[in-house]
Order: sequence, then C-alpha cells, then structure tokens
Amino acid sequence: MKMKKLLVAGMAILASVTAFTSVAQAATSSQVQKVIDESYVQPDYVMGYSLSEEQRNETLNLLGYDSSKDTNVKTLTTSAYANIMNVADDSSLQLYSSVKIAKLGAKETLSVEIVTPQNITKITPDMYRNAATTLGIEHAKITVAAPIAVTGESALAGIYYSLEQNGAKVSDESKELAQEELKTLSQINDENSGKSNYDADKLNVAMTDIKTAVADKGNKLTDDQAKTIVQRTIN
Repeated sequence: MKMKKLLVAGMAILASVTAFTSVAQAATSSQVQKVIDESYVQPDYVMGYSLSEEQRNETLNLLGYDSSKDTNVKTLTTSAYANIMNVADDSSLQLYSSVKIAKLGAKETLSVEIVTPQNITKITPDMYRNAATTLGIEHAKITVAAPIAVTGESALAGIYYSLEQNGAKVSDESKELAQEELKTLSQINDENSGKSNYDADKLNVAMTDIKTAVADKGNKLTDDQAKTIVQRTIN
C-alpha cells in the first residue's frame, strides 16, 4: 500500500506539471526535432569535463566515434552543467558520463542505449528516453557511456547542452519538467529498491502512458482528470 501511495503521489505531481506546460511543450517539440533533422548531419558528441585524455578516447570509442568523419565533439564544463541542472557551479563536480546524439529517419522512433550499463548507476535507458521526449526529441538515437561508475547525470545534461549549442530553444518549463520527472522516478526507484513486487521498467512504461494521455487532453486537462489518468494507469 505504501508503495502504491508513493507511486500515485509522484505521478500525480508529474501529471499536473505536464498539464501546466502542455502548450509550451507542444510548441517546443517540433522546433527541437527540426534542429536535429537539419543540424545533426553528423552525430554530436558531448564529453564529460572530468575525463582524462585516456578516458576521453576510451569513451569516444565506446560511443562509436569515427575520426575519419565525425567532427562534432563538445565538452560539458562544470559551469554549463550547473546552469543546465540548476545547481551551484563547483569545480569539484565530477563529470564523466558522456553522450552521442544521432538523427534518425522520420519513420524511426527515439532510441536510447547505455553501452556501459555497469557504469551508469542511477539513470536507466527509459529515464533518458522520458527526459528526451519531454525536451521535444521525437526520433533520434541517444548513446550513453562512462569509463567508471557514475550516476549518469552529466550525460543527461549533455543532451540539453547539445541541443542548445546546435540552436534548439528548449523552454525552461520543459527543462524543469524533465528534471522533475527524473528526480521523482529516481526517488521512487530508491524507495522500492530490492522489493520483489516492484518493477522499475513498468513504472517507466506507466510514465510514458500517462504523458501520452495527458498530451491527448492538452490544456483542457483538469486536476481531477489528471488524478484519474494516474490512478487508472497505476492500477
């Protein structure tokens, strides 16, 4: 019962925030995907600032970097990370997880692959996918890697950074919503870690279903309707 109450409470918060930002998010979505379609002729790589030269080369290799044709390689600094994630800029921040974003055809769907799952300890592929969808990415391939065990949050910030550096205007509402989703999902996963009756994958599926139902309602969604959507999906 405690787990169910936690799920319902967390998803209700997410649904209400999504309802508040539905119009702004819809406008952002097509604009963000248009930037990917037009600007990502080559894949875009965003590397963690803390990587040593050896680790950087190792991570690029894990991400499938081809030095003969790939030229778009960026570095996520601590100040950029702090600005994106809304935290204090601290030179001691450790940024190791890195990301590659490649465009896909219009008929293909958004995909996420963590090539070093043993080293990404906090964020799951579905969490990256949910955040990317909220930011407005409709079809692209996101690949994540890290040479050592880390949470994976700098790779998430790397997605934001890549989009903005390529000219996409990601609304503050979409950023805040994506981070709130990640925070809530992580909290629920931590609270229920090791419980035999809890399935993190099903929670992520529920999150996707809720977002789809909320988007269908648009700005006409009421608080009661949001609660109903959440409760029905969780059930």
